[in-house]
Amino acid sequence: MKKLTIFLLFTAILLSMAIWVKLVSPDNITITLWHTYVEDMRIALDELIMEFNYTVGAENGITVKVTSITDARIVNEQLVAAANDDPGAPELPDMAVIYPQIAVTLAEKGVLVDLGQYIQQTELDAFVPQFIEEGRFGGDKLYLMPIAKSVEVLYVNRTHYDRFSNETGIGIDKLSSFEGIAEAAAKYYEWSGGKMFFYPEGLFNQAMVGFQQLGGNIVKDNRLNLSDQVFNRIWDSYYIPAVKGGVIIYNGWGNYLAATGDVVCATASSAGSTFYPSQIIYADNTKEDVVFDVLPYPVFMGGENVVFQRGGGVCVTKSNLAREKAASAFLNWLTEAKRNLNFCASIGYIPVRKASFEEIMTGNFPAISNPIAEKALLTAAAMQKDYRFYFPHVFNGYDSLQTQYTDRLRKAAQDGRDVYLQLLQTQDTATAFNIASNNAMENYISRFAP
Repeated sequence: MKKLTIFLLFTAILLSMAIWVKLVSPDNITITLWHTYVEDMRIALDELIMEFNYTVGAENGITVKVTSITDARIVNEQLVAAANDDPGAPELPDMAVIYPQIAVTLAEKGVLVDLGQYIQQTELDAFVPQFIEEGRFGGDKLYLMPIAKSVEVLYVNRTHYDRFSNETGIGIDKLSSFEGIAEAAAKYYEWSGGKMFFYPEGLFNQAMVGFQQLGGNIVKDNRLNLSDQVFNRIWDSYYIPAVKGGVIIYNGWGNYLAATGDVVCATASSAGSTFYPSQIIYADNTKEDVVFDVLPYPVFMGGENVVFQRGGGVCVTKSNLAREKAASAFLNWLTEAKRNLNFCASIGYIPVRKASFEEIMTGNFPAISNPIAEKALLTAAAMQKDYRFYFPHVFNGYDSLQTQYTDRLRKAAQDGRDVYLQLLQTQDTATAFNIASNNAMENYISRFAP
């Protein structure tokens, strides 16, 4: 036994030395990566990079090295500066985790690789089609490789909702549509004595998807298409309950409101599931254990099942044939169905290949310690079969348009609510609302006129 132990130890040492020699060999290619992942996601990615470097990478003379971890804003600024060859700008990495908005800018500057040159079409056909198409920016070239995605879902505090439902008879099915949510919000506001019910975390996302659900497009010719009658329904679903009460006017993450019990439900990214609480801490520091459910994204009545897909991808910058092929090989390895499922399930995201979703639906996925994250994964997988995943075609100025839409809509709702609450001191609710909301939508739309 001692001889066998010594032999195995000696073999392991030789293998490690061989791998080490391979990694430091002058012939070895070291490709660099910038990303924005933190906490569990960073750890999970680090483990995969290490696995690649000591297996497939070692066999093929490829080493992946993370050279920058920072927030998306800084990554975007540094990438653009490097692409412009600005004085003092860092050298472009071989790979970077970015979102489509910045990827469009980099692609227009001619610094991104068309990954379709290096990854076979049979491999790309194995991905969820919309995830791949988002990285093409409406053309034929693939500039952004999906590695972990998310969709929007509805988080519901079932502990609070069931109390409300038992006394009012409003079932959970009301939450399947935005009209039903607005109705439940009004009832809850009355039943609770003035507490808020719902928070739509992404107002612009809701508008984009709402238009898609109802057969339209909110953006035409790179401008907002607010004169379309569809916008009336989008407006009413938010503005009316926001002014009257029930839908909270807020600028932040929905999980913060959920953690304090300030809302019962919120639309948000499935990737945020790990941030939703199992216990609420109220303003008076009392605590309550709660159960959150994750439901499919609401659909406007009579509309198509459409949901907004979220998450960035990895781009590869132009360098030389060997480096570009090495980076592409790593991305193809990273997104292999089983490996990608294990990676995504551990961090609250959804995988990018169709086979991974089939594994989820059969229950064949790694154990997830967070029960809300598991619910989010299962809900997202079910939606992949029943919903059309939607992504916008981004363009320069898209972010500014989104910010203007959201900020102005939130302000219009807050102005209306302030007037409404003041008028309630002397007027009935119907009169107060009519006065407070008079020409509000028209004035809002006029602010986007050319």
